[in-house]
Amino acid sequence: MEIRYSREMNHNYMIIEAPEEETGYAVQMLSANAIEGLLKFRVRQTEEAREYYYEITSRQPLRRVLEKRTLSGQELRSILLGVLAVLKRVEEYLLKEEQLLLDPEYLYVDPENLKVWLCLVPGRECDFPEDYSKFLEYLLGKVDHRDKESVVLAYGLYQETRKENYGIYGLRSRNTV
Repeated sequence: MEIRYSREMNHNYMIIEAPEEETGYAVQMLSANAIEGLLKFRVRQTEEAREYYYEITSRQPLRRVLEKRTLSGQELRSILLGVLAVLKRVEEYLLKEEQLLLDPEYLYVDPENLKVWLCLVPGRECDFPEDYSKFLEYLLGKVDHRDKESVVLAYGLYQETRKENYGIYGLRSRNTV
């Protein structure tokens, strides 16, 4: 998957070349709806390729935000609850969680309050439980290890995702988030 960035007037975009197995339903749903927690989406067709444009203005990749800082327990909880809320909305719109990018480089946040914005790529297929586990592993390295709440929460969730056939909503029901 090729990703590049563009600035046009007062807007910044992350641009992804459309996968060949793109699904029309997901493209139509994302184009026609502003789904809270998903990056604003539009499609551009050129002679060479079809591209997805994602509005990233005023947002930063989570990886960049966490380069020089750690997460408190409350911040970690906020990020994880934000991801869960987006998952619920994705389900409500009959979109596939396997199309979400959970890589911290492409998961955007508001730098002030860490509100989460995910990127859904129509036609993309992944092993979502494995991607979520890798995401938690990344967060595990970014928690403030002097903050007991953040350490217990991060390790507990990561351990749950290493179990066979874990369910994403089961993580929340265990009072871990």
